[in-house]
Amino acid sequence: MDTLGATKVPNRVGAVPRLAAAALDYFMSTIAVTVCALQGWGWSNVVEHLPQSSELLAMYQPMDEALVEAGLVRGVMGLLAASALLGIVYPLVEGLTGASPGKWMLGLRVAHADGRSGHVSLYMKRFVIKFIRPVLGTISGLSGLGLLGWLAGPAGLVVTLGTLLLLAPHRQALHDKLAVTAVFRRVEL
Repeated sequence: MDTLGATKVPNRVGAVPRLAAAALDYFMSTIAVTVCALQGWGWSNVVEHLPQSSELLAMYQPMDEALVEAGLVRGVMGLLAASALLGIVYPLVEGLTGASPGKWMLGLRVAHADGRSGHVSLYMKRFVIKFIRPVLGTISGLSGLGLLGWLAGPAGLVVTLGTLLLLAPHRQALHDKLAVTAVFRRVEL
């Protein structure tokens, strides 16, 4: 606290540490998808019932045979199922805890924009905004509402381009601005 009794707001983390955390997350989630696909873990039943999944499998038939021979349980379907599962579950970790595994490894954490500690409802609000594309895609796939799947792409593009706002002095991406959050060093919170 300063002499007037006001709490000092910690410095927000900029683009470089967040990009490093995202790179770690990409690497670790790729390993997780591979492990899940090799073990046969995933949403195979969901993926099998998606509209036009048989056409997708027919298109990837040559690759499917090679993947099964290499030990990938259920081939392309197993890979798609593991990708679908971890496309939601991996980022959900950040939605529940305020730090993705990459952010956690680098000592970063999501909090209120003013530096106050966050809570699960704040993290989940940010998760839904930041990961709007897989969230809408999952809802579309499970509900059969194709319009949501169609909206997932443009919504995801807007949020992705909004990441460029990290370069502004406020150091908040669009999803942070909309959720009223920011990323800080964990030790400063």
